[in-house]
Amino acid sequence: MIPRLVDRLTRLETAKAPPSQGKHLAFRVAAPRGMSVGEIVTFLRERGHAIHEDDSVLVMNLAANEHDGCALLRDLSPALVTEDDRARAGKADWPVGAGSSFTFKLDSPGGAR
Repeated sequence: MIPRLVDRLTRLETAKAPPSQGKHLAFRVAAPRGMSVGEIVTFLRERGHAIHEDDSVLVMNLAANEHDGCALLRDLSPALVTEDDRARAGKADWPVGAGSSFTFKLDSPGGAR
């Protein structure tokens, strides 16, 4: 009986979804220009977002130019990221990791003449 039980447990364990690790997560915030991604991620975690150490977090600072540096950091994301949301997120297999930063420019239709 024990071998059958062990076999059954093994089959159940292999059928379950593996723990989700290393996810792409994106957040929108209003923060002072130059505030580190680490500080923003700490704020988001304290607010209740499910962010793990091995996640790749993209922080879009939507108010950096208008932020006076005295106003409170604001989370502009539409909802808290739960563990279920995180499990559905894509795998983090891109080269930008935690603590990294990069700059990108969006095309401006107003700038084209």
